Amino acid sequence: MKQQPMLSYFSNTLYSLAMLITALLITWGILSKADFFYPIFYQWLDIGQTISEFGPQNRFKEGFETTVMEQHVNYFSQIVTAINNGGDGLAQISYPHLGQQVPLLRDAEVGHLQDVANLMSRLFMVGSGIFTVLIVVVAFKIKKGRRFLRLKTQVSQLIGFVVSVVAICWLIGFKTVFYWFHEVAFPTENEWFFYYQDSLMTTMMKAPLLFAPISGAIVILCCIVFVLLNWLVYIVNSRINESLLPNG
Repeated sequence: MKQQPMLSYFSNTLYSLAMLITALLITWGILSKADFFYPIFYQWLDIGQTISEFGPQNRFKEGFETTVMEQHVNYFSQIVTAINNGGDGLAQISYPHLGQQVPLLRDAEVGHLQDVANLMSRLFMVGSGIFTVLIVVVAFKIKKGRRFLRLKTQVSQLIGFVVSVVAICWLIGFKTVFYWFHEVAFPTENEWFFYYQDSLMTTMMKAPLLFAPISGAIVILCCIVFVLLNWLVYIVNSRINESLLPNG
């Protein structure tokens, strides 16, 4: 008798996890189109001032401090586009200085962003497989008349998960977690830490400060997408069940 509830709990947990991963990939796609709200966070974090201060100090590039916000937004957008396209075009991003086009990124920076692109490609491959399995599972459960977890339960689980992750990161230290993730996710032989004086990429992103509001935007939108996905499954399931009821 205990096996059935345990099996149901396990399957529901996997279902929720698959929904969350699907929501996360959809969120990445949506925010990519909006350049992760870089123009807004640019002003919040006063990135223009950071570029004015550290641009002239760069040991490898000259003249970046003469560029303006519109250009910085465009360069960031090109980086996002390149990452979502397997890294294609990273080395071609450039800015004007003294009548010439200067490559924005050094080889080490291109290598790091290529690692990010490779990681995202792998995640999307895995995510596509999970999404396919999710569709099959949802169709199977609907066809068999199996119950889905209530939306209220799903949301409660999601809130609990997000709060737990944030609490753990806060206790450990967000910067510590950020560095640990880079050490685990990227090849050890490739450089991923760059000082402002050595990297226009780091300066333009005011790293790692920019990643805090971007992470917040990802979490908030992911939660919204997660709820909408579950609500959509609930509506589809309800409509199909109603259509199967006998008339009269």
